Parts: sequence; C-alpha cells; structure tokens
Amino acid sequence: MKPIGLLLTLLISIMASSCKDNGQLHSDGLPKLEHLMATNYNNFIEASWNKKNMDTLQSVSAENYIHNQNGIRVADNQNEMKAFMNIYFMGFPDAYMTVDATVIKGQQLFTHWTLTGTNTGIFSETPATGKKIKLSGHATVSFNNKGKIIQEDVYYNELELLQQLGYTLNPPVLK
Repeated sequence: MKPIGLLLTLLISIMASSCKDNGQLHSDGLPKLEHLMATNYNNFIEASWNKKNMDTLQSVSAENYIHNQNGIRVADNQNEMKAFMNIYFMGFPDAYMTVDATVIKGQQLFTHWTLTGTNTGIFSETPATGKKIKLSGHATVSFNNKGKIIQEDVYYNELELLQQLGYTLNPPVLK
C-alpha cells in the first residue's frame, strides 16, 4: 500500500472511533461527508498533482475553486488553478506530493504535505537549475456540502524553495 493510502486508512480508523453522525456513516466509519472530503482530497493529490491529470480537478472541486498561496490569491476558478499547476509541472516535471498528516474538522481538512522534484524546466519565468527540492507546507482546504473543494489556503517557506534552487539572499544596498 502506498504511504498516502496507509496514512489515510490510519486517519480514517482513528476518526471513525471518535465520530458520530446520527447514522450517516460511510462503511469505513467516517461520516459520509468527511469520507467524501478525504476521498476527493486524496484524488486531488494523487491524480491532479502526482499524475498531472487535470480532468480530476474538475470532478473534485467546485467551478469557482479558490487557491491562495502564502496569503495571495493565485486562482479564482478551475481553469486558473490548472494554469497555476502547470507552472509547477513545467518547472518540476517529476514533482511528487505526499500527504504527511491530515485532520478533518467540520467542512475543512487540514494537512501537512511534502513536495519533491527536480527543476529541469522553466519555473515561473526562471531557467532550470537542475537542482532537487524537498519542500514542506500546510494547507487548509474548505469543502462545500457536496464534498467538493471550494478553497485551498496553502502555506510554505518560499525562501526555502528559492535557496534549494540555488538562489541567495543578499543584504540591501544602503547609501
């Protein structure tokens, strides 16, 4: 079993022992909406990010899906999110994301993730460096009452990413 599948199975088992939803439980013990949220998020990571299958994005998210990265809105709908993801796919063709931990509370999913890859293509208008990256971050993912992703707020250390690509931080020039 893949690490992400094992992790999700473990989390589902833990949450099942503490969740009650007036008989609205999925066969795995999770409330039906939480099960759908976990399934859709897992499909988003595995199919959309890791297999670069953009068709999956349409099935797991709402049309007006919003993506914020480090507090900046970068996508207001599915098409803009596809374009945003393609920036990463071009820069890191071997990009692979793993989900290290997930917690579901209400209609939100909180996750810690790790992204690895090699910068062999143009990334956001910068030339390839050939450097490998390993980047960790957190996301808060909100869902509608049909279990579709409506908003994702992602946070990670952008300076760490740039340093792994070989960029340096120079002190300001003071006159």
